[in-house]
Amino acid sequence: MSDTASEAGESTSSGAGKELSKDQLKVLRDAFNAFDKEKTGSIPTDVVGTILELLGHKLSEEELDEVIEEYDEDESGQLEFEEFVALASNYVEPEEDYEALRKELREVFMMYDKDAKGYLPVEEFKAILRELDGAVPEEELDDIVDEIDADGSGTVDFEEFMEVMTG
Repeated sequence: MSDTASEAGESTSSGAGKELSKDQLKVLRDAFNAFDKEKTGSIPTDVVGTILELLGHKLSEEELDEVIEEYDEDESGQLEFEEFVALASNYVEPEEDYEALRKELREVFMMYDKDAKGYLPVEEFKAILRELDGAVPEEELDDIVDEIDADGSGTVDFEEFMEVMTG
């Protein structure tokens, strides 16, 4: 995968690792860039353990040495971004299939958008939220609606609906 592909946000399959989403790649790119202080396009292998810890994975010295040996293909003591992604992809949590989730939420939205207007009145949207969690106080529902209906239209379109439902 080239830098262009990662910046374009395409999913990639890397070496022995898992396929990553654009959000996961962005997290890895940001972590890599934070440790590539000289902007050389590589990071010293001695910071890999720190990065993995930031991702929630603490490896023993032996495990870390084995992992670095496996992915530092040119044995330079440095990991280029491609090598780093291949290594780190084994430690990144799998993400839900965004497109499948989007399709599912589109179906739910359309169930409530009976007239196919492309939006829901905020009162109907609040009723959906009440159905999902009857314990949410009315004030909190109002806050959610105020935040999501930033344009003050009194309606919630699908993108706004997606934003609330996916957090």
